[in-house]
Amino acid sequence: MEGKPSFTYVAIAMLVIWLGLTYSPSMPFEMFLQEFGAGVVVAVFISALTSKNFTGLGLRYFHPRRVAYFIAFFFIFLKEMVKANLNMARIVLSPSLPVKPGIVEIKTGLKQPSAKLLLGNAITLTPGTMTLDYSGDRAYIHWVEVKSEDVDKAGDIIKGSFEKLLRGVFQ
Repeated sequence: MEGKPSFTYVAIAMLVIWLGLTYSPSMPFEMFLQEFGAGVVVAVFISALTSKNFTGLGLRYFHPRRVAYFIAFFFIFLKEMVKANLNMARIVLSPSLPVKPGIVEIKTGLKQPSAKLLLGNAITLTPGTMTLDYSGDRAYIHWVEVKSEDVDKAGDIIKGSFEKLLRGVFQ
């Protein structure tokens, strides 16, 4: 039973990607049907070849609550990235501002490796921070402007609401 949800998950994901790349609002309905049919064929073919590599995945990741958490995560990430870019621009354009770089150890409650990966990437993609390493439930972050020596407080500043939203996606 483990293989079927994985096959279905990969096939649906591939079909959605196919339609996202080929669909156009001005496309005639007949052409959409052709693209949809071709997408189904390609998605089933790719799923047959690769679904065995995705064991443990299933349709549970398409639960509306998880999707809502992921959409919220995406928009919060965009907002935080803009804020971090503006902060870094302020630092770069004002060299007299004191910069206090350092490596900060933060704790994370995320268990799945994919959740930790997304958290680390979100932290790294916001300017001024870079995830260096994970060790168990600890992440080591290079931070351009260390604002707190306290592990819990620093973790709350760096993670923001990323961790809470990712917990909603993955648990």
